[in-house]
Amino acid sequence: MSKPIANRSIKDKVFELFEIVGKIVEHIYSSLNYLRLGKVNKKEFWSQAYDTAWCSISTVIITNLSIGAVSSLQLTKHFATFGALSEIGGTNAMAQLRELAPVITAIVVTGRIGSAWAAEVGTMKITEQINALKVMKLSPEWFIVCPRVLACMLSMPILNIIAIFASLVGGYIVASLIAQVTVISYVNSIKNYVDVYDFMVTSFKAICFGGIIASIACSYGLEATGGAAGVGKFTTKAVVSCLICLFAFNYILSFIFYTLFK
Repeated sequence: MSKPIANRSIKDKVFELFEIVGKIVEHIYSSLNYLRLGKVNKKEFWSQAYDTAWCSISTVIITNLSIGAVSSLQLTKHFATFGALSEIGGTNAMAQLRELAPVITAIVVTGRIGSAWAAEVGTMKITEQINALKVMKLSPEWFIVCPRVLACMLSMPILNIIAIFASLVGGYIVASLIAQVTVISYVNSIKNYVDVYDFMVTSFKAICFGGIIASIACSYGLEATGGAAGVGKFTTKAVVSCLICLFAFNYILSFIFYTLFK
């Protein structure tokens, strides 16, 4: 069991961080191996994929529509000073594809799905359902973790594309209302700033973020102890750890793809 937060040293926190990264790699590798062998729990996979993708669409659209609108609002204000209103679409698109859309979508999925999975798996652990699976010779990794990891990794790129489209629509609405930017000017600017490479990178980020969210949520759920209060504590830890890892991995991936390779 983890030490109380007040009594934990920096060494303990660093060790826990490496432990989390190890569990992420372990769960993703195990899930992909089950997929390679064709041994995925299909019923649970499709159930979790539906819950992750379809049930999250409205939240993702509303959130990213607002983010795109706010970004365009700020760009319009400053670009008008330099007479560069025609560049609003491209600048907004570059920011959304490279950073904002995958990160904001991951945060939404963490809050909605990651917390739910951590609480659900934690409840299963507290009520001895995990032990019951082991008695029936069913691996918790196969029955619980693998379907959720694969479902989240599949759903995140889809949600990310929807998020990008929603943010660009929100950006255009604001740009057209405030600065009378035309559709043709907005779209042409997007074509000048972004390319296929950006779509490949943002999709790869989304896949990685999906694996991170599901892995951490399941890991903390499987470690839950202490009854109902313990489930709440481990769910909170799962969400916080997800957010920290998402921001850290986002920086690492951005540095690799946009500094080393481009």
